[in-house]
Amino acid sequence: MIQDAAKLSIEKALMDGIQEMVFIVRLDDGKMIYEFVNQSAMKKTELDQSAIGKTFYEVQSYELADRVHSQYLKVLESGCSAIYEDSYVDPEGNIRHSKTRLTPMFNMEGDCTHIVSIVQDITNEMQAKQESIDAWKSLEESRSYYHSLFEHNADAILTLDLKGHIKGANPVGQKLSQHPMEELNGRRVLDFVVPEDRRRTLKNFRKAKNGIYTNFRVTIIQKNNNRLGALVKFIPIKIREVTTGFYVILKDMRELDQMVELYMESEKNFRIIAENANDVIILINHRQEYLYISPSLKNIFGYSPGEYEGKEPFHNVHPEDLEKLYGTLSASIKNGSICKMRVRVGHIDGHWIWSELHGTPVFDDEEKYSHMVMIVRDVSLQKDYETKLEFYAYHDPLTGLPNRRYFQETLEKALADYHEKGDNFAVLLLDIDKFKGINDKWGHEIGDAVIREFGKRLTAGIYKEDLAARLGGDEFIILLPGVDSVKSGVLVMNKIRQAMMSEWKLDDIVLSVSTSIGMTMPNENSTLSSILKEADKAMYEEKNLKKRDTVMDRL
Repeated sequence: MIQDAAKLSIEKALMDGIQEMVFIVRLDDGKMIYEFVNQSAMKKTELDQSAIGKTFYEVQSYELADRVHSQYLKVLESGCSAIYEDSYVDPEGNIRHSKTRLTPMFNMEGDCTHIVSIVQDITNEMQAKQESIDAWKSLEESRSYYHSLFEHNADAILTLDLKGHIKGANPVGQKLSQHPMEELNGRRVLDFVVPEDRRRTLKNFRKAKNGIYTNFRVTIIQKNNNRLGALVKFIPIKIREVTTGFYVILKDMRELDQMVELYMESEKNFRIIAENANDVIILINHRQEYLYISPSLKNIFGYSPGEYEGKEPFHNVHPEDLEKLYGTLSASIKNGSICKMRVRVGHIDGHWIWSELHGTPVFDDEEKYSHMVMIVRDVSLQKDYETKLEFYAYHDPLTGLPNRRYFQETLEKALADYHEKGDNFAVLLLDIDKFKGINDKWGHEIGDAVIREFGKRLTAGIYKEDLAARLGGDEFIILLPGVDSVKSGVLVMNKIRQAMMSEWKLDDIVLSVSTSIGMTMPNENSTLSSILKEADKAMYEEKNLKKRDTVMDRL
């Protein structure tokens, strides 16, 4: 009686008390037959008590049964325990990952009579591992972009802490100072500036701390005590909108200074240099007449210097840049300072070339303005690179849609306009139903293809003035300006749902994809955070409603 009670207790513990799935398989005349399946296994798979007494092939799909049978057969042949990882479909249709330990059981004669299988669900562990890999990959890509800008910049770049001590230097910075990084680290940047320029440098550093960033000239002392002129600018390093240090950009001005000196000494020497320079060198007098244009104008912009004769000054500069150009040059002449700006200059073929213009005003012996020496350089490649960096900062690389940062800044402006002017809008938050199951079943390449196609259909389903963005994962969000009623928002939601119902064919795979959508509209107490939370709540209410409907359909 006591033995019967103990047996019942053990069976109940195996059936109800173990979270892992437990299967006991009996070997009977070459067949593998289920003899025991605990509650956890029945809950997490499609098996029930009717599986007892049946083989793998009688209760599982042929593919799964064949896979499981091969693993049991290995244990039977080796007579030793084995562990393997596999995947299966749970009753809700989701792909689950598992780790299984198979242990053979022997009778007194040494024959294997049973194989005990204990299966552990490792889906969360696998998901966390993949998310960690994806996060590190994204982080490494971002680091690579900024590392490339720092390490391969043509100008010298130093990094400073808030006290002006050097914490880093790119290769050009180390070469310009003639000091390796270990000699620069921890020293004041003022130590490398000639004494007469230190006050000006300190003044501009303090201005930069207060958010004013200007270019200024200083003379740098190299390790061998040589001096060289440099154009300097402090740029803040910000982490979560807090300034933690500064980049110092130092542009070597020796070449330009030498050119100006040579011109002042001899126009003939100046022409020799100018006519062999890759950049365009332009001299324009106080009456805004061209005195000289170097032949390199032809190489960069397609015009010969003679074609500029008799033309209005800056006639070939983009109309949108003219006002800024005249203002910058006027301020340079008034202050007697070097200026720099970027403008678009027309090519003979009709397209615009982004160019960097350095202007140096020259004064006569009576300190009256005489002429301007301008160096114009093609920076279109650098501009394209900067444009791409800005795009990466505000757009999702997978879909090309605006990212969370872009959307939040746009939403903040829309919310401000609502509170100030009463401009209405609506926000729709969406995700892809059962996307994890798609990812697990078909792999990340198909998962990425679904994300891209979802973004395309989303964009096609809204108006040009609306904004669709990807928040991350399978979450998307839409800003609908001008929507002042729930009815108008519902029309857009129905249009999006209709777009998603069309057949999804990706790499010869046909999928059925749907979306859950939550909508919210602002009120007088709305904040950025509350709007996002309300939209998220509405989306999950719809998702839960779908789950209840699915359960009712099954019943």
